[in-house]
Amino acid sequence: MSIELSFLSVFLLLMLVHAWHGARKTDSLSDYLVGSRSLGGVGIALSFFATFVSSVTFVGLAGRSWSLGPTWWIVCSILFTTAALVSWFVVAPRFLEFADKFQLLTIPEFLGARYQSRMLQRVSGVVVVVASVVYMTAVYDGASRTLEGLLQIDSTIVMGLVFVVVTGYTLIGGFRAVVATDGVQGVMLLVGAVTLPIAMLYRGGGIGNVLETVQNRSPLALKFTSGLPLLGLVGTALGIALKIIVDPRLLSRFYGLSSRKQVLRGRCLAVVLLFVTYLFVLPVGLLAHAFVPTGVDLQTDEVVPWLLSSEGHVLGTTAGSLFLTALVAAAMSSLDSVLLVAAGSIERDITPRQDSVDDPGSVRRTRTWVFVLSAVAASLALMRTRGIVELSSLSGSLYAVCFLPALIVGLFWQGGTRTAATCSLISGFATAATWFGLKKVVLGGSVAWLHEIYIGLLVSMPMFIGISIWQRRSNSLPK
Repeated sequence: MSIELSFLSVFLLLMLVHAWHGARKTDSLSDYLVGSRSLGGVGIALSFFATFVSSVTFVGLAGRSWSLGPTWWIVCSILFTTAALVSWFVVAPRFLEFADKFQLLTIPEFLGARYQSRMLQRVSGVVVVVASVVYMTAVYDGASRTLEGLLQIDSTIVMGLVFVVVTGYTLIGGFRAVVATDGVQGVMLLVGAVTLPIAMLYRGGGIGNVLETVQNRSPLALKFTSGLPLLGLVGTALGIALKIIVDPRLLSRFYGLSSRKQVLRGRCLAVVLLFVTYLFVLPVGLLAHAFVPTGVDLQTDEVVPWLLSSEGHVLGTTAGSLFLTALVAAAMSSLDSVLLVAAGSIERDITPRQDSVDDPGSVRRTRTWVFVLSAVAASLALMRTRGIVELSSLSGSLYAVCFLPALIVGLFWQGGTRTAATCSLISGFATAATWFGLKKVVLGGSVAWLHEIYIGLLVSMPMFIGISIWQRRSNSLPK
């Protein structure tokens, strides 16, 4: 325990140093939210990677291969890597050009400027806040579950510690502190993702012995047919993968780049880091069948915490310390970015005021919202919903159905209209959220294969394109 706490203490001290340096350079809301657009491609690439990889990855996504087998591993690896390529090689250059032109601070501001609609900006700001709270709840839950198993400390205390640290340095240091800490956290995430499966293979006597044990204990675990229909599995993975393209906390990383040249410097690094991390960490749940005794009934969210507990104990002292630090890094690197994005949306997009970015009152109010949003998410996480992956996928699905048509398509297609964008966003959000609730409360597992991202996009995308074309044709008719 002393070694683990020593690793954590050094790591947390470094976070506080970054917060102090960030606070010294924060004089305006532009400093606080986007670092005055002065950062390099390598730093933003590390921040992008660390922001996407979270405790949901280490607990939820890694554990999901326990029940979904190698299909989950392959589908997620392909979709996540493809989405990262699209984000950095297709979206980023165009997005940065537009952001520089209008000097934007938030993603809803992009929609407001693109479609000249203050109402659309406010509605999209509400979507950002709601989806952010859903995602932060999943991250807090995942972090508390695993840290509870590693440190043998009550989850409520763990939740409180994570809340104090991540809220504190985000509140104080802003975007510069977040990017600086993300650089360190990104390295720790990569180390942690590689450490756990390698330690499992080492303890199990090599990959051949581990797979043989898995085959003997759970023959179905190695099959490419899983308990979830392929369409449902792909939908769940797609809901998470599309966040790489449309999630405001990731798109906002591009706001911090000093020039388009920095996109070229960072894009290969970001894609490679994501690919390597998921290649190693996703099969952990599958390999866990070789270590969990027959008769032990685990939910997918409980697999990784069990492996790290005193019962599983798959990691030794040093490896356990590395993974513990990586887990804390995973939680912090996602929460800090989400907090900034959501708090910035409340201040810049939802509230009626439009103060100058140099107004110190804007920074103060945004910091207040950072605290409030973090407290709400941590409180909801204490309910233990047992659906970490589902919450993360729901958050990504809401972003996708709302922003993929109006934001991403609208970034390249000039034919989109203000009315079409607004109707698409509202209908997509309502449809996806309603379908998710119906599946959970009314319909049950019989329609698990029909993911909310399919239903939402089937409504929002045709509505955006159809209304835009109809309005353009109506306006072109002779009066």
